[in-house]
Amino acid sequence: MQNIIFYVAANETLAAVRDYANAKNATAPTLVRGAACCLKMRLFANSDGTEPYPMEDLSSVVSWSWAMDSDFDAATAYKLVGDNEKITLASIEGEIDGEVLSYTEISIPMTHMNTAELAEWLGTRESQNTLAGELCGYDASGELIFILQVKSFTIRNRITSLSDPLDLATEYLTEAQVRALIAAGLECQFSVSGDEWHDKQSASDLFLRLRSRGNDAGVWSDPIQLLTGPKGDPGKDSFCYVAYASDAAGTGFSLTPSNALKFRAEIHVAEEIPEPGAEDFGNAVWVKYLGDDGQGVGDMVKTVYDTDDDGKVNASQEADHSAKADSVPWSGITDKPSTYTPAAHEHTMSGISDPVFQKVYLVANPKTLYLDSPIVKNTSVNGSGTIELEFTAIQTKVGGSAYSIGMNEMLTWEYHVPCSVRVTGVSLGSLNCSMVGIHIPETLELSNNNRTYHVFVIRALRKDGAINNVCFQANYAYSYEG
Repeated sequence: MQNIIFYVAANETLAAVRDYANAKNATAPTLVRGAACCLKMRLFANSDGTEPYPMEDLSSVVSWSWAMDSDFDAATAYKLVGDNEKITLASIEGEIDGEVLSYTEISIPMTHMNTAELAEWLGTRESQNTLAGELCGYDASGELIFILQVKSFTIRNRITSLSDPLDLATEYLTEAQVRALIAAGLECQFSVSGDEWHDKQSASDLFLRLRSRGNDAGVWSDPIQLLTGPKGDPGKDSFCYVAYASDAAGTGFSLTPSNALKFRAEIHVAEEIPEPGAEDFGNAVWVKYLGDDGQGVGDMVKTVYDTDDDGKVNASQEADHSAKADSVPWSGITDKPSTYTPAAHEHTMSGISDPVFQKVYLVANPKTLYLDSPIVKNTSVNGSGTIELEFTAIQTKVGGSAYSIGMNEMLTWEYHVPCSVRVTGVSLGSLNCSMVGIHIPETLELSNNNRTYHVFVIRALRKDGAINNVCFQANYAYSYEG
């Protein structure tokens, strides 16, 4: 009897079939109709881990029953049942992949595996996989104290037949053999009487026989009589001759074609004419097969394209007098203006050929900065000793529109302030301007006691909540005499 071992997590009444280590789900065993076996169901205590089901929890079971069915209808008989009196419970150990594991094992002998109910359910199908099993344990009073159901057993049908297979006689050919014969082809022989045979057919042959090509020892077929019909009329000779002429009357008769001979005729005769002449074509029809020469095609001569022989193509002369032309020499243009007033326009930095030349904006005590003027020079000389830095607006250009600085933008200018005295203070911003100083010296000295330009770097950044949402930063850069 074949032992079929499988593992189930018995922590619930509907047991899950697991692998030997209780690590993942597995499929329920496959049984075969008519093949006795013993189901070895090994129980785990939990849905994971290898702890065996406690033997003490089953100690009160004095009898077992095992039944298998595909439905839950009490009005029908079971498909299979176990040998319930022989069901046993044991604690065993097994070594798998070098690891010794303990199991609680229930052995269920299945000796009646070919029941009428099972055979009817399977019919002629190969298998069914909806067979469920139910194990019940009863105590001494007959009370059910343990139950475990396992779903989706597969039951396979037996491979059965009415009789043993019938051997084919050797004269039958397989499909592959037939295909090979067809691929090889046939060879033929012919005969006048059916007794003597030859490979090349003659007019007097009346019989044909065949065999598979390439098999010199092969058997020829029985003679096959060739079908013969009445003899046809003998063929007749026919000769075709072609001639050429310059008109439909055959003028300029010749057997050689040329461009000047635009007419063609042909005759068909039963006897060969060694040297055909015009008289042989007396009844022939002359057909014009070459057209007349066309006009205005082919090579053009000078008398056509330069009729006045002045060295200039006629069409070019017409262009000289045309009101419009694709191009003319500068000297040929009249009424040209002497000067051209440039139109106001703007350039991006990429369109400037000399970007190091920066536009300087000259103004007295500026309050506005312009995007197109990165250098700002104050034309008013400071003699007070205090420099006021106050910028309240940014515009695209002088007379242009106001510019609203965007996030992540930083605009930079140089502001040159001429001073005639030592500077002892720098005033930053006002109620109309948000400005901070980054590095402003306490004093700024004159260079060589002469008028000195003090240069500040002015940066503008967006700052929400500042005046006009702009924060100006002032940073002293350098000074120079000027």
